[in-house]
Amino acid sequence: MFIKKIIPTAVLLALFGVTVSGCNGTIDLTMYPDNYSAPETTATENIPAVAQTTQEITSETTPETTAPEPVYGYDFTSSLASMCYDATNDEIIYAKNAGMRVFPASTTKLLTALTAVAYTSSEHIYYVGSEVDMVAYDSSMSWIIKGESFYRDDILAAMLTPSGNDAAYCIAVNVAREVYGSNLTNEEAVEKFCQLMTDYAKKLGCTGTNFVTPDGYHDPEHYTTAKDMAIISKAAVECEPIVNITSQKLVTVYSIEGDVHSWENGNGLFYDPYIEYNVLGLKTGFTDEAGFCFIGAAEKDGKTIITLTFDCDIEYRYADTLKLMDLGFGDYDPDKEYEGYY
Repeated sequence: MFIKKIIPTAVLLALFGVTVSGCNGTIDLTMYPDNYSAPETTATENIPAVAQTTQEITSETTPETTAPEPVYGYDFTSSLASMCYDATNDEIIYAKNAGMRVFPASTTKLLTALTAVAYTSSEHIYYVGSEVDMVAYDSSMSWIIKGESFYRDDILAAMLTPSGNDAAYCIAVNVAREVYGSNLTNEEAVEKFCQLMTDYAKKLGCTGTNFVTPDGYHDPEHYTTAKDMAIISKAAVECEPIVNITSQKLVTVYSIEGDVHSWENGNGLFYDPYIEYNVLGLKTGFTDEAGFCFIGAAEKDGKTIITLTFDCDIEYRYADTLKLMDLGFGDYDPDKEYEGYY
């Protein structure tokens, strides 16, 4: 059902050891032909502990009652799936339903950002065009404007800070046309970019991820697992352009044309006055189907902790995160009141 520091470091190094072009390392991201199918990696095939000890909960199953409860059991978090990962010491501190298929909502944008960094330099110019009209009417927006253009890290800020779905589509179309040619339609470009994302996830070691949108807006074929998102989040934490954005409470950028855009970060950890660690990010998410989701990252005393919560009610998104953060940093207090913080 759950894990508390039982996976060997060598195994986790295999799980998380691949880094990214532009993010303190390199990965082979060749521009593949249309009929390319990324090979399955073997990075995670030797870590049965997660699959064997994480209960896969469905409507027909319930948590095991015959085995003794671990110190922090199924009820420790209210999220359907959750994890606490010590990125410094390569230890999974807690895992609940880590292999279960979940909808990632806007946490998807971490992989969107990683793919953009892998394929374009910081000097690459992204042009805002009619692709922003593809965004769903009820999307979160950065309100970038057709005809504007941005350097890569500025368009990443437009996506990651206010969770701009318009920026996500702009990134998808610009990257795909850079890779496959400028004659792609918007729809063709988005489809090819999502394939790049999924291929990239597989190369990182993800085995349960299939992305068909760049922003995470709900689609039944757009899914992942907490374990896979931990792999993606580890890569994001190691990617300087991403962390430079997600570690800021307020981000202001200028388009190349000189227009100013300023966005507040939706990460609730920035607004908790009692937090004693340095917030690094990472990303919120919500759809009706996905529930409330959050991937957090923080640093304290030289240790980096990544927490993941998927599919919970709003009042537990940060409550679960704070519990997992405290657990990861060795500060968990069972008498502390965690609920009620949104």
